[in-house]
Amino acid sequence: MVVFLARTVFVALIATLGDFYWFEYGVQHTTLHGVLHGAALLCAVGLVLGQHTGAWIRGALGGIGAGVGGALAFYAVVGGLGYLGGLIAAWVFMWMALAAVVAWLRDELRAVQRWLVPGLIAAASSGAMFYLVSAIWTDHAPDDGRNYFWHLIAWTIAWAPGITALTWKGDQR
Repeated sequence: MVVFLARTVFVALIATLGDFYWFEYGVQHTTLHGVLHGAALLCAVGLVLGQHTGAWIRGALGGIGAGVGGALAFYAVVGGLGYLGGLIAAWVFMWMALAAVVAWLRDELRAVQRWLVPGLIAAASSGAMFYLVSAIWTDHAPDDGRNYFWHLIAWTIAWAPGITALTWKGDQR
């Protein structure tokens, strides 16, 4: 249980640092910035998946690929699906890519049935949690500034089900 929590809090911390950077430095939302953000954030997720499988470098590289792919998926469909539709599509794509990364790290990539269901569970469960805490990005900051501790908690809630779904198998051996 402690390992699951540590993994998720690590990713949530990186996500919170990303929020801080976007909000406090007034980063403009461009494709380049979105792709760089996706690569950095998902590198952290890849490190968690790599730690889980004992393949840290491959995990980080797979995470970067999933982050770039997820960001590009968003920008590819946002024009036709709108912002929310683009986020949902990119979120599902990202989790399926991460599930494939885990399968690649376990040398089970060809056994699609072993990673398809955990990927869908990760996408749906983390998607639901992401939706529940999404006000941290859409609410305007109060006069005394954003509460980044709440961002850390919210990101932990949002990432926990997906990370757990993709790493559960190895921790049960």
